[in-house]
Amino acid sequence: MAAKSINEQQLHGLVESGEMILADFWAPWCGDCRRIEGAYDRIADDYAGHLKVVKLNVDELEGIRQREEIRRIPTIRLYKGGKALGQIVEPPAGADIEAFLSEHLPKRQTVADEAIHDMVIIGGGPGGYTASLYAARAGLDVLLLERLSAGGQMALTHQIDNYPGFPEGVEGFALGQQMQKQAERFGAKTRLADVQRVELTASPKKIETSEGTFYARTVVIATGADPRRLGLPGEDALLGRGLAYCAACDGMFYRGKTVAVVGGGNSAAADALLLSRIVEKVILIHRRDTLRATRIYHEPLMQAGNVEFRWNSVVTEVLSEDTVTGVRIRDVLTGTEEVIPLGGVFVSIGRKPATALVEGQLALEDGYILAGESTETSLPGVYAVGDVRTKPLRQVVTAVADGATAVHMAEAYLAQLR
Repeated sequence: MAAKSINEQQLHGLVESGEMILADFWAPWCGDCRRIEGAYDRIADDYAGHLKVVKLNVDELEGIRQREEIRRIPTIRLYKGGKALGQIVEPPAGADIEAFLSEHLPKRQTVADEAIHDMVIIGGGPGGYTASLYAARAGLDVLLLERLSAGGQMALTHQIDNYPGFPEGVEGFALGQQMQKQAERFGAKTRLADVQRVELTASPKKIETSEGTFYARTVVIATGADPRRLGLPGEDALLGRGLAYCAACDGMFYRGKTVAVVGGGNSAAADALLLSRIVEKVILIHRRDTLRATRIYHEPLMQAGNVEFRWNSVVTEVLSEDTVTGVRIRDVLTGTEEVIPLGGVFVSIGRKPATALVEGQLALEDGYILAGESTETSLPGVYAVGDVRTKPLRQVVTAVADGATAVHMAEAYLAQLR
């Protein structure tokens, strides 16, 4: 049962009734909103009879963001007794919504899974879903655990032009959904769950999650990487108040404003191009005197009439009142400082591998799981695919190759166990 879509008047009526209401403020263009949809609909099923779960499209309800003080989306707000009890903003996983609800409702019981799967895959990005496809086609009992929805970080990419087979490009979210459907057509199973702890040296290997504990003979780590932060004071407090890490997710909030993009790689260049079609002006701030991004981005950026560059510059301070008002930058060659008035700042300075789950169990190098082209890690029966492993190039196409390779190696490992 999907969450019911309602308008603002209907929301006020439900709130005034005093019932417990969970409301998701979302928009169709918001990548995080779409990624949370499956988990949110599952909550509507799990809490039926105890909680009314609804959705409001902020694009269709003019002015609702201001009236309801919605600064970032998705914002999921809980009401009871005619008032708001609290909210969770941009939840990173369905388990975070569950934890938020547990403060006001009895904790939902999970169902024990005593099966020992041939393979459990942690992460539903392109590498994870390719592994699940190949494993299912090989006749393995494979379970994929994903926090939100198929695609991983790829799902937040507005347009992918370098993945073969799509001459007009493809939206990242749509490609992730297609990968999931293809894998599940051959029998792969997906479970929306937040993995909290793993025991990779155990036999069988043990994976503890928000949905219970799972066991596997082999494990594929496909947890990807998260955006790096500037590391400046007050950065966390400004998130959603003019500071963002995803142009595809939040760019529409800055229509008509002047914004900065911090970074010089492919992600920063893609963000600047996307924003140039939405905002009044984009100022790209980069610590070097030329972009690190591949050449395909250079000409479109240079030709964009509303993109300005600040070379050899770093951000030393994000200026704000209630929201971001500008940045202070320093020229790394001369030491000269300058204040630039802005309506928003988008940070795109690379990614940090999501390896906290396996620290102390797998060998790491610069934070990445040490694994070569075979995807084999320092532990037998454990494989690392996609952005989380050591590799020279992190792209959708290389993640997909990793997924296929991991299953090939896992089949050989499983054959030795029999």
